Amino acid sequence: MRDGIMKKAHMDIGLEYLDAKDKFPPFNSFHEGYAVIREELDELWDEIKGGQDKQRMRAEAMQVGAMAMRFMIDLCGEAEAAPDGN
Repeated sequence: MRDGIMKKAHMDIGLEYLDAKDKFPPFNSFHEGYAVIREELDELWDEIKGGQDKQRMRAEAMQVGAMAMRFMIDLCGEAEAAPDGN
């Protein structure tokens, strides 16, 4: 059952990433990428403090994940894994 939840989360983050990629240009710098992730994280925090609507919190968490993915793709490219596999 957990595998299905994880696949759905991955798919939703991926779709959110593709939507943002279509709407906005790539990140120009690490600072910009960080700022966008921070903004999305702040929006998630606002939802957590404001009433804890699970659907809205999930949507904000999905945006955090999508922007983290965007940071990795736009700015880090094909970075090699560390020697320990991480």
